[in-house]
Amino acid sequence: MAAEFEQLIKVHGGRIRAIARRYADTDAVDDLYQEILVQLWRSIDSFRGDAKPETWIYRIGLNTALTSVRKQIRLREGKAAILNSQLGSEESLGGRCQAEILSEFMDSLADVDSSIMMMYLDGLNGQEMSSVLGMKLNAVQVRINRLKKMFSDRYLEVE
Repeated sequence: MAAEFEQLIKVHGGRIRAIARRYADTDAVDDLYQEILVQLWRSIDSFRGDAKPETWIYRIGLNTALTSVRKQIRLREGKAAILNSQLGSEESLGGRCQAEILSEFMDSLADVDSSIMMMYLDGLNGQEMSSVLGMKLNAVQVRINRLKKMFSDRYLEVE
């Protein structure tokens, strides 16, 4: 089983690190990454292969990350964990790269929307996202459409 787990981490380590980077402060990314690995190891026996490994990894990773965020919020006595973007839809992109724009947009989203956006960009379909988040497929699809419109309204110029 250890060899299978090692291979799983080798293949999906980038995805796990992306979850950790999204939900942890810069100095805590490695800690969250390790915590996600621990939770995956503890849960490996329950993975029956009914879902794709990506779906299972997202479920464990996002649950671990969200638990970590909730702990941080309690420790910080209610301080906001995610800052809203100050950029308005009228403001110029100012030559920023796509990664900066996407990061800014993701930072402006609530946890569930941010998770949906991350999975959408990683190519998971609506059913897989629904399974990970425990939401109805229709609710996931509605959120995806709203996120696309929000991004378009904020960042794309319409002439």
